[in-house]
Amino acid sequence: MRILHVIQELGTGGAEQVVRQLCTAELTAGDQFAVAYGGAAVPPDGVPHLPLPILNRRPSQVLAASWRLRGHVHDWNPDVVHAHNPGMAVVTALATRRGTVRPGLVTLHGVRPADDIATSRLLRWTGLPVVACGAPPAAVAALRREWGLASGLRLIVAAGRLVPQKRHDLAVSAIAHVPGAALVILGDGPLRHALERQIEELRLSGRVRLVGAHSDARAILGAADVVLQPSDWEGLPLVVLEAMSAARPVVATRVRGLRELVRDGIDGLLVPPGDARGLATAVATILTDNNLACRLGSAAAARI
Repeated sequence: MRILHVIQELGTGGAEQVVRQLCTAELTAGDQFAVAYGGAAVPPDGVPHLPLPILNRRPSQVLAASWRLRGHVHDWNPDVVHAHNPGMAVVTALATRRGTVRPGLVTLHGVRPADDIATSRLLRWTGLPVVACGAPPAAVAALRREWGLASGLRLIVAAGRLVPQKRHDLAVSAIAHVPGAALVILGDGPLRHALERQIEELRLSGRVRLVGAHSDARAILGAADVVLQPSDWEGLPLVVLEAMSAARPVVATRVRGLRELVRDGIDGLLVPPGDARGLATAVATILTDNNLACRLGSAAAARI
């Protein structure tokens, strides 16, 4: 397969490192690849560089970059065009319309929370399938080892400040009724010690981890089998938005801020607030029905 990656620049940031890793994996798999990007960065050995103008917010630059990319698509003839981040998704969508159509997708590596809504609208306009940047299996396995979790346990992730509103105590109680699953809670706050006592009292120290704030939170959410949000109330829950954009099935409480976002049985499962057993049943239902998990995740990603 011939794969063309499209990224703003090829510097030393996280998105750029992911592109380099993808190229290495594609080379190992026997694929051909090239990277279209702006700037003067030297590509890794053996990586063809297809130059683009440096992108900024001016429409003229977006059009110039898309016109240049259109030529590269015509000349290099890729089987798929893989854009990285929203700006290059727009360039790719413009370049591959009319006459040079190629299958395309876009990976989101990092979007500021303030830009989530605008980004969602922009990506819907491009028509490109969206893939959140997740953790590769090796990275997930390394995190499991770091946390001391057995490799065979299914991964349930909850994220948010450790405060009463988020009801992480319900998540801990629920996981006690879901054998074969581990719960990882991302975030810190004043209830940490109370949660640690609860975990010890329920003898769940082998299956529940409080890992604090984590730089790879988006990737960890993307690697979850289920994302759990048992809050008493929410505003616009960015954790749920990120989980849905990563096509992860969500189990949440039927409260303000969540019931407007998650449609029960369509792109997630909702349970009454304060119902630990209901949370456990919903999580177990998803873990034991792969078709349901895929359907919920796909519908969630399509909605976001």
